[in-house]
Amino acid sequence: MTQASSAMSTWIGTLARSGVVSGTEAAGLAVAAYVVGEDRLDQLRVWFGEQSPEVALREKRAAIEICIWMANADRNLDPEEAYFLKQLVMSASMDDDTVDALVSAVHDPPSLDGLEQRITHPVLRELMLALSWELAGTDGSVDRAEAAFHEGLAKRLGVGDARAEELRSAVTERLSAPPAP
Repeated sequence: MTQASSAMSTWIGTLARSGVVSGTEAAGLAVAAYVVGEDRLDQLRVWFGEQSPEVALREKRAAIEICIWMANADRNLDPEEAYFLKQLVMSASMDDDTVDALVSAVHDPPSLDGLEQRITHPVLRELMLALSWELAGTDGSVDRAEAAFHEGLAKRLGVGDARAEELRSAVTERLSAPPAP
């Protein structure tokens, strides 16, 4: 499995834990808990459970669109990245029309217009920023297009420069740490 596909598989587990998608995948949870905190992940999960189906769908769709955009930011969508994006879409418990639209968007990213109104929870915003940075660095470097997308995403999501840097540093630190015994 490539580093990119390994990172994508952690996204499914992380988003499952936060309530964005369903599933029991545990990979990636340690990174997310380290980056945004276990308590904040629990708050996000509870918040998702309290939302109307329309709000939950809007937030899930926006989160998945961010994943699609970051995977495509370097204009080189690896087949394994496409596979994991499709798995992410299929794990999100959405209606068939939304699933079809997002699966189609894997190779042709959707518009991010209004993203800041569609992804509203501050923990989800930070989580998506952190996860997108993880994916950007999976090939050993972050190219200019990925860095620019990440910077623009932080601005769109209202995450200040200092916090965005904290998230990037936390992801980098956690991923470079030796595995726990």
